[in-house]
Amino acid sequence: MDLLTALEEALQEEIEAQKKYREAAAQAADPETRLLFEQLVREEEQHEKRIRERIKAVKLLGY
Repeated sequence: MDLLTALEEALQEEIEAQKKYREAAAQAADPETRLLFEQLVREEEQHEKRIRERIKAVKLLGY
C-alpha cells in the first residue's frame, strides 16, 4: 500500500468515526454522555483536517 492510499483510507475511517459518534450523541440518554460523544466528534474532525493536509502535501510532492 502506498502512502496516499493509506492516508485516504485513514481519512475514510475518521469520517466514519465521526458519523458513529454523532449517532451515539443523538441517542445518548444523558447530557454527560452526549457531551462526551460530541467531544469525540470534534477530535475526529481535527484528525480529518490533519489527514487532509497531509494528503494535499503528498499530492504536491507527487507521490
